[in-house]
Amino acid sequence: MRSLDPADAYRRVQARELRLLDLRTGAERRRLGAPPGSVHVSLLRHVARPEGEGVVYLCQHAVRSKLTLREGAAEVAGGFRAWSEAGLPVEHARD
Repeated sequence: MRSLDPADAYRRVQARELRLLDLRTGAERRRLGAPPGSVHVSLLRHVARPEGEGVVYLCQHAVRSKLTLREGAAEVAGGFRAWSEAGLPVEHARD
């Protein structure tokens, strides 16, 4: 299991080393926003068959993302809450 500091996760996503997969609901994303370039994915599908290396998962408080940490995947430590508190970019989400 790898937990990445939000700033490190952002840097690695920007460098195209990792893809950021957002496990939050569409309602959470619309209400709170989303990291630029994050991809909204199904929690159920990704708990059953998480992607491996090359992805970092994000949820609201880093609880749901822990369910996906197999096959070399990573998560954003502290989730979207920590991302926001770190002052990292957030954009309006439509999904």
